[in-house]
Amino acid sequence: MPPASPTTPGPFGSKLLRKSSRSMLGMDPQKIIKTFFGANSGITIVVLVLIMVFLLREGAGFLSTYHHELEVYRKAGLEFCDIADTPLKQQQQLTSALRRAKASAASDEAKRALGDAEEAFETAIEPADEIVSELKTHATETKELANEFHTLEVGRLQLLAAAYSTSDPTRKADLLKEAELSKVDAPNYEERIAAVIDRREELAKALTDYTTVLGTAAVALPDAVADVKTAVPAHIAEVHAAVKKLETWSWQEPVSFFTAARSFFFGTGWITNSSWQDFYGVVPLLTGSLLISLVALLIATPISVSAAIYTNQFASDQEKEIIKPVIEFIQAIPSVVLGFIGIAVVGDLIKGVSQWEILSWIPGFPIQERLNIFNAGFLLAFMAVPTMFSLAEDALNNVPRAYSEASDALGATKLQTVFRVIVPAAISGILAAILLGLGRVIGETMVVLLVAGNRIAIPDFGDGLGVIFQPAHTLTGIIAQELGEVSRGSSHWQALFMVGILLFVISLSVNWCARTIAKRFEHPKA
Repeated sequence: MPPASPTTPGPFGSKLLRKSSRSMLGMDPQKIIKTFFGANSGITIVVLVLIMVFLLREGAGFLSTYHHELEVYRKAGLEFCDIADTPLKQQQQLTSALRRAKASAASDEAKRALGDAEEAFETAIEPADEIVSELKTHATETKELANEFHTLEVGRLQLLAAAYSTSDPTRKADLLKEAELSKVDAPNYEERIAAVIDRREELAKALTDYTTVLGTAAVALPDAVADVKTAVPAHIAEVHAAVKKLETWSWQEPVSFFTAARSFFFGTGWITNSSWQDFYGVVPLLTGSLLISLVALLIATPISVSAAIYTNQFASDQEKEIIKPVIEFIQAIPSVVLGFIGIAVVGDLIKGVSQWEILSWIPGFPIQERLNIFNAGFLLAFMAVPTMFSLAEDALNNVPRAYSEASDALGATKLQTVFRVIVPAAISGILAAILLGLGRVIGETMVVLLVAGNRIAIPDFGDGLGVIFQPAHTLTGIIAQELGEVSRGSSHWQALFMVGILLFVISLSVNWCARTIAKRFEHPKA
């Protein structure tokens, strides 16, 4: 018999994977590998839980803090001042429009008429403006007193909590004494609001007189300012509505916790760094995020799915070696670089093309802002294509070969096999790829912060499809823009973390939907 050949040692990896009676550190090598990957999975879950806990810890107190601020806002009389101040701001817009029309008027007669109307507008509003300014000052002082009391009261409660949690009698006595010394009386809202209520009738009369002068002056306006003449009746109606609100307003009406939650989740204004009251409404931010994501999906979906079908079913091996690396290379481009491209190239290009007369039929053309929803959506589509392409191609690869073989056996052409057998069989994976692409674009920050225009307002849907050429702000953009400038623990800080929680919930929901769709249409395993 020939002598047995010596056994050649294999690579280290094959030794680990080979079944053996030997042990490493008292464990089987395969058990070590299993433990290693299991530990990594556990770490991922722990990190995810820690992120959720951190977001909840920082943002959970927002609604109670915001509820307290809205209560002070009402009791101090700031809400009363805002009711009257809203039409005053609209009057400033009318005056600005008259001033612009006066500068471009052709005749001296028109300039004189516009100048007289502008002077009449400004003179008529002065009494109401003076009253509101005085009431604002008084209400702001009341709010400062309320905030000071709230800060001292929170500190006193912390001292009491520390005193009753310590077992040292001496320290307990010192803490209780310190808490007693820090005790202050709450502001007397009823006494302070009287200064506001006493001038209610005076303010209502000043606003009513203003509307009378405004209506008379508007009649003499020339036809060159038709937009102002049209806006005046609506403005007068809003002033009368404000007067009615002032008459029925009560500082004692309670502010419910539901009001604070509704103001955040359904509010239409995100107003920060205000001199007297900040408002946090996520509707403009959520609308901007959804519109940008929708534009990105409408652009990226046909491109990525078509590329996946062609690469998987029709491309030669040489073409695959070019197409797949090129598409996947897009993921390596930093998002800030794409933002620079959007500012320097794409924005100017879109605005220039919109000036072409041949394209004037397109809604929103010619566009006024080069940084807008379409610009951001176009660049996000560019970023989403690699993710959607890879996942869609994987879905096509997972279709059992028996499907295409059975189709070929029945005499179907290649196109019939692809579009009537393979694509329908992979549709769940393709839909999951689209949803995961949505999760990719809705969480993007840098591109939207640079090229979306950052205007915190609900886009004007009256423009139809032209709404996509308006500026907007997003949930991710507001966090990146404002988080570094706010004080830790403030209501603004907590509001931004609430936005983060909302984003987290949206991302989890999108991923859950993608997983559900993929599981619902999953092919049975052999």
